[in-house]
Amino acid sequence: MPSDIMTESDITLIERKLAISLPESYWRAVCPFRIPALAGNTDYQLWDDAQRLIELNRQLRAGSPTRPAWPSHLFAVGDPHGDELIAMDTRSSDGPVWWLDHGCVDSKASYQSHSKFADWAEEFYQDIRLDLEDDDLDPDGEPGATQVVTPGYLMALVGTAIAGLLLLLALAWIKSRLNK
Repeated sequence: MPSDIMTESDITLIERKLAISLPESYWRAVCPFRIPALAGNTDYQLWDDAQRLIELNRQLRAGSPTRPAWPSHLFAVGDPHGDELIAMDTRSSDGPVWWLDHGCVDSKASYQSHSKFADWAEEFYQDIRLDLEDDDLDPDGEPGATQVVTPGYLMALVGTAIAGLLLLLALAWIKSRLNK
């Protein structure tokens, strides 16, 4: 997790680099980031890293073989999984929020989840704060103090445990063969 956190000058940089105006509700949501332990994050639906947000949005605007290019009025606020994206429509001062299935604007599974970014942000912060507290992590702790368990990390952990178990079984089998 980056050590620096989003500042007002970072938001101005995002706006300049992407030629958009972000609603006041976005500024309030990330300056400062309301969960100190996650400040500087790029692991959740709402990122706190200006450079990574610029890169992500430029990639989305460029499109890919599997995803059409995004229109310039959409702003991805983060990308936690790669199979879903949360985007804000910057044409309105309310910043309507869209859930985009696989990041595809024209997917039938994509939809507007909130008419106002402020409402989405409040829900996001409440949910993440509760999740961290349920995991006995302090949302108000130092940045980077929480260990984010991603599906990839969890799969690697399970894989390592299975490999260790198989090694123990193989050693037990070899030992039993040697003792005969």
